[in-house]
Amino acid sequence: MRSFYGQFLPTVIDAFQILNLERGLVLDAATVRDAYREAGKRLHPDAGGGEGEFAALNKALAVLSSPSQRLSHWLELRGNPADGRGSIDARLMDLFSTVGEVTQQAETLIRKREEAKSALVRAMLESETQLSREAIGQTISQVEAAMDRECERFLDFENAESLDHEAASKCVRSLAFLEKWRAGLRGCYARLV
Repeated sequence: MRSFYGQFLPTVIDAFQILNLERGLVLDAATVRDAYREAGKRLHPDAGGGEGEFAALNKALAVLSSPSQRLSHWLELRGNPADGRGSIDARLMDLFSTVGEVTQQAETLIRKREEAKSALVRAMLESETQLSREAIGQTISQVEAAMDRECERFLDFENAESLDHEAASKCVRSLAFLEKWRAGLRGCYARLV
């Protein structure tokens, strides 16, 4: 599409179309992954596809693999982009406190391990390391349970005659925070292995 000045205006890609999936919110990871592999057979540069097409395919995978991005994209394709400003679900604030505390404890332990000069000191930190990994694992489970609760709303959004845009936007924001928290916790866990 061209503007008045002849410049190309950006168009919204349809990640669902690129992966040949129906435009819906309720998608499992295996379905998205299988659709990506199938489209990759056609769009990979080694199979005759172009670099731009393959980049769009990778972007589509990233969008549809993330619940927050998928919902945001779905809203955008419907002509109602999510409102990025505003609050998250109040229930998540307690979880945020837990995530912050567990992350802070893990970062302190990671620093201790990095500063350890001998194998004996590192060995003495092993029980604390194990406890920290367990705390991180439990917190990741809590975050993923909260993500599942948010994703349970997807079917309601899809089937609503009149979409509650504020509720959908709040769900996008909540899921984005939850995904960020999970990634941070997983990063700490990996550094404690």
